[in-house]
Amino acid sequence: VVLSLNTLCMNKNYLSLALGLLLTGLCYAQDKYRIEYDYNTETATYLSLSSTNVVQDTLIKPRIKRNSLVEIKLLNVNPFAVDVLTEVKEEDLQPAASGFNFSSLLGGISGMSGDNLGLNVSQSSLGDPNFFTAGSRGASVSSGVTELTNKMAAVRALDNTLKANLINPNLDKDAILANAKALARQQTDARLSDPDANFYNYLANLDKIISTDTQELQSNLDAMLQEVETSAPLETGMSRGQLVERNRSMNNLSAIKASLNDAVSETHTTIDEIRSLFTRLEAASFERTYDYQLEADAVNINLQFVQSAFSEAMDDDSEIATLKTRNLKLFATGGFKINTSIALTLNNFGDKSKDYFISEEGVIGGTPNDYFIPNLSTMINFYPVIGDNFNVGGSFGLSIPIADDVNGVNFLLGPSVFLGRQSRLSLSGGVAYGPVNRLTNGLEIDQTTTLSSLDNFTKKVYDFGYFFGISFSLFDIN
Repeated sequence: VVLSLNTLCMNKNYLSLALGLLLTGLCYAQDKYRIEYDYNTETATYLSLSSTNVVQDTLIKPRIKRNSLVEIKLLNVNPFAVDVLTEVKEEDLQPAASGFNFSSLLGGISGMSGDNLGLNVSQSSLGDPNFFTAGSRGASVSSGVTELTNKMAAVRALDNTLKANLINPNLDKDAILANAKALARQQTDARLSDPDANFYNYLANLDKIISTDTQELQSNLDAMLQEVETSAPLETGMSRGQLVERNRSMNNLSAIKASLNDAVSETHTTIDEIRSLFTRLEAASFERTYDYQLEADAVNINLQFVQSAFSEAMDDDSEIATLKTRNLKLFATGGFKINTSIALTLNNFGDKSKDYFISEEGVIGGTPNDYFIPNLSTMINFYPVIGDNFNVGGSFGLSIPIADDVNGVNFLLGPSVFLGRQSRLSLSGGVAYGPVNRLTNGLEIDQTTTLSSLDNFTKKVYDFGYFFGISFSLFDIN
């Protein structure tokens, strides 16, 4: 028997635990919805979701159940160009993710490289027959400098194009990636790899080719300097014009070497910058997700799309521009509302309320107060939400007659109809429970008495009547 009792107690404990878990699960079960707003097309789509976030249906006229979880998903929002500021009347939206962080990006990017390659040195002497024979390196170096300059210009164009696309709020991620690869494909050097296959491999090859071509040019320029120095020794006696031309050629070659070093170093930095930007672009999310629990009747979510910090760093001005402002409206259905209101009611107790008197013949009489008495009332209204402009529920309140002779407080209870955008106006009616006069000491109507007055032979008792009223609610309690 003891064993059976222990087993029963254990089973009861397990049953209680299971029941508790079930109730907890039911309490936390919520309907889920998603609003998808596309920045580029400016379309908003309302979806209902399952408990596992699978789309169940597209809502044409969305009516969202109160206390439901709403996921607001912004699509094609370029984080390099746009920041999103959200404002909700009831409460702030809480981002589900921290979004794109620009601090590391801005810290690792220098200013735009500009157009100064530093190779504007005159190259007229590179082909001068007074210094180079037909088999010299002059024409080869001149061609090599031109090709290298074109490659560096292409790198600068790629960098500028990528940055311009990144701060364009109307371009999505795929378009920016495609534009960068399309510009890279315009390079015709056979040593370059396909940027569509692997853009990082393309940048590595481009970096290597520029380094290789630079080393070759540097070697040729060194050889040319040595050739200039040895082509006309000073001992042979040079004319003043020849000496000036010789020195000018050597200065030009030295200047080309220095300018080439600066330009190539800047190009390597630009390639690293392109690689960094491209890496961040691939890793960046062009979606923003916010979670919001709908509790109010109607919610206006203001989305302000402003210029991002990255885009602002590219501008000459210091002002952050607002690109566009949009509003998402949510309307709740269901739930239970309670509010308070001030009402003007008309109370009537019929023949249950009488004014008693003694006639000249000494007979007790009573005049029914079967007319409506205006009352000033305060009401507590309660109703399930079934619509925006019409709801049906009930009201409970207290009223005081608007009269010189205030008999006492009336209690009111009955059904109500709530009208208006926020159900502020209500029409009520029902039972009134209030004080009425009664005869005491066994006195009754139509009874003959020797009394001259009934003032001390009546008392206040509560009885039922009815009321009608109109009220205007003040504020929501729940």
